Order: sequence, then C-alpha cells, then structure tokens
Amino acid sequence: MGDGGNDQGDTHDHGQERTTGAPLGSIGPARCNYGIRRRLRDSAAALTIFDTHEHLWHERDRLARPADFALLLSHYTNSDLVSAGMAPSAVTDLQNTDIPTAVRWKSVAPHWSFIKTTGYGRCTLIAARDLYGIDDINEHTYVLLSERMAAANQPGLYGRILKDHARIELSVLDDLTTTTGQPLRPEPDFYKLVTRFDYIVMASDQKALEHIEQVNRVSVHNLSDLEKALETHVERALCQGLAGIKVALAYDRGLYFDTVPRENAEKAFEMIFSSAQKAADQTTQKLLQDYLFHKVVEHAAERHLPMQIHTGMLADNRNENIRTNPSLLSNVLNRYQEVHFDLFHGGYPYCSELAAMVKNLPNVFADLCWLHIIAPGAAKRLLHELIETVPSNKILGFGGDFLHVEGAYAHSQMARAVTAEVLAEKVEDGYLQEEEAQVLLQRILYQNGKDFFSGKILLANP
Repeated sequence: MGDGGNDQGDTHDHGQERTTGAPLGSIGPARCNYGIRRRLRDSAAALTIFDTHEHLWHERDRLARPADFALLLSHYTNSDLVSAGMAPSAVTDLQNTDIPTAVRWKSVAPHWSFIKTTGYGRCTLIAARDLYGIDDINEHTYVLLSERMAAANQPGLYGRILKDHARIELSVLDDLTTTTGQPLRPEPDFYKLVTRFDYIVMASDQKALEHIEQVNRVSVHNLSDLEKALETHVERALCQGLAGIKVALAYDRGLYFDTVPRENAEKAFEMIFSSAQKAADQTTQKLLQDYLFHKVVEHAAERHLPMQIHTGMLADNRNENIRTNPSLLSNVLNRYQEVHFDLFHGGYPYCSELAAMVKNLPNVFADLCWLHIIAPGAAKRLLHELIETVPSNKILGFGGDFLHVEGAYAHSQMARAVTAEVLAEKVEDGYLQEEEAQVLLQRILYQNGKDFFSGKILLANP
C-alpha cells in the first residue's frame, strides 16, 4: 500500500482528468461523435440527474470495510462470474480481505476475461477508469487499483463520487439494512428513503410473527393484530422520512395478487399460525399474502406514497422470470388508480408488456433502473419504444441499483450515453427535432424522477 494522503490526492486528480477526456459511458470511442450526437452527449455529460433506485451502503458503513479491486467485482459482476463457471464459494471469497489480493486475483482472472464484455463488466471497467485512472483490470493493474481504492476510502468519498463525478442530485435509497422493520437512516443531502413491508406480507411461521411483534411492539394473535403491526410500521417510517414504498416480492412469489375477502384471509391466518396445524399449503399462504399486499397498497393510497415494484429479471443467478412479468400486476394497477406505481427494470425481458401498461394507465411509470447494465442494447430498444408509445413525463431514465458508489457512478455514465444515443438517433431519423431531444434528455434523466418523488404528478380523479 502507498501513503494514504498522497495516493488519495493522485487518485482524485487522475480520476477527474480521465473523466474529462474519456468516452461517455463506454470503453472505446463512440461510433459517431459529431453533430447532433456530440451535442447530446455533451449535454448528457453535463446534466445533473435524479437517481430513482439505489441500495448504497451508508458512507460510514462503507468506510468500515477494506476496499480493493475485488469490491468492484461484487454486486453485480459476481453474478456473471458464477454464470461463467466460477464456483459460488470462490466468488464469495473474493470479498474476504483476509485472503491475499494475489490469491483472489488468481482465482478470478480466468473468469473475468469472459465476463468483462457484459454490461456488468463494462460498468466495472468504466468505474476503474474514470474514478481510479485504471484503463483495464488485469494482472498488471489490480494491485495499483487496490491501492488507489484503499487510499480513496476516506470521509468525503460519497460527496466526491456521487456529487462531483456522477452529478446525482438525490438518490432514492432502498436500504437493505432496513427491509425487516429496522429504523430508517435519513441522509437528506444524498437520499430520499423508501422501505419494504414484504416481511409482513410474507410472514408464514411463528418466528416471523415474533420478529414482527418485536420491531413493531405489537402483540400478534390474529389478522387484526397483523394489520395493526403493518400500520404501526408505516406510521413509524413516515416519521423517519419515508418517501415511498418498495416491493420486492417477485423474489419470493409471483406478481399476481388476487382480491381476497377478509373472512378468507382470517381463516388463512388461523391455518398458517395455529399451533395445532401442520405447515399451511401454498394456496393458503397466498390468500394471506394477497390480502396483506392489498393492505400495503391501501396505505400507499391513503398516505399519497408512490410504490416501486420490482418486475422482470431476478438478481443473484435466480431464473424464475415467468413470475416477474409486469402484466401480472394489471388488476392491481387498474384498481388503485390513485397510486403512482414505478415499475422497475423495464420489466426485462418483458419490456413491451411494461410499455403497453405505462401507455394506457395514467398512474403507471416505466423505470429503466438496472437495465442499462443488464443489457445496454435492451435499454436502447426499450427507450426507443417508450419515446414512441409513452407520454414523456412517465419515463424514469436512471437508477443505479448498486451497493457501492463506484457502480452507481459508472451506471450513471452508461445511462447518459444510452439516452443521448437514442435521442440522437430519433433526431437523425426525423422523429424528433433537436430541441425536443434536448428537452427529453433533461426530462428522462432528471425532471421526471424528481417530480415523481416530489408529489408534483397530478392525476385526474378516476
């Protein structure tokens, strides 16, 4: 390791120099970098943006952990490493800093060569290049990259990366340390806060009820008590700065939520939690889950909270995409027309289904968070389609969806590049005027997200 003070200064200056002259959101030179393409890319590069979705560690938590090259290979690059054939245990060991960096590099190097061309890999390389002055991650550079990351891992890191480099005004934070009822952790200079109530919706045994009782200080013996616990958590979160509700239930079940009569939900509660009963079947569990999910949406409606819902591809090498199709939400989206729904990830791979719903339903918005690094080409195709089908105030163009700030920065550059390129193509094809494209650029990457989370979107009475 080099001297912390000297390395940090060199890293920051070097990163700024690389950012200024580097291709926007890409590794090689752009296909065309003149005329309308240059003007829109320059506008995108200079634009302050709004970030609709992150899982970022709070800075004090990030600084408490060592930082080296392997940090950039976590979330989401690690999933591609597993897909390429690296043993999951070896991928986990990459984050074990008790193992020498040379040993960890040797284990990952053959697989990194396969995945560096994916969207996740490109994102990782952009972060290394722009923030730490490392043009490629290889056997000759991983030590220097590690030294520069360690030197930069000091107070002020988030301001430098999120504000100075990424020019993110605010990020909507789904803090993974608060997903089961823990207190929210406000940092208003950086974040608007959302949280999940999935742990209540998915409760299925006595241990889950005991946790719900503990964090909400409510005894739960029946359905009414469980509803009270949900209400208590919502009210507490509002006092802690809650700006919206996040739903990630697609990781646990399908996205079709039936309308369940209360008496059926009460019977399901008794069957699931009665000590005299064996484990309830999935049909019974779904009755209670569906009922509670609708209760969550009702809280959103009563308190004018937007709802963000995970749709499409699942992370962490899971592959049950059929249950994540956003079309499964149609009955909910139509029923609660007073609620603003932010549907995530472009619904990938069900992008056109998502576009059709957003086109027809005034209360539904398309969010491209995560999609620019899943597949930049898919993000381009969907953005072309959305511009042609969806009112322009309903396209939310960027959410980094990362745990580490380096990923959020690099993803923001890729989103800028994709958005600028799509808009330039629309101008070149004669679909848009250049003035319209410049307005759309600002709206897609900044204004729409800011308006969505500022309560400035007005809906007619349904």
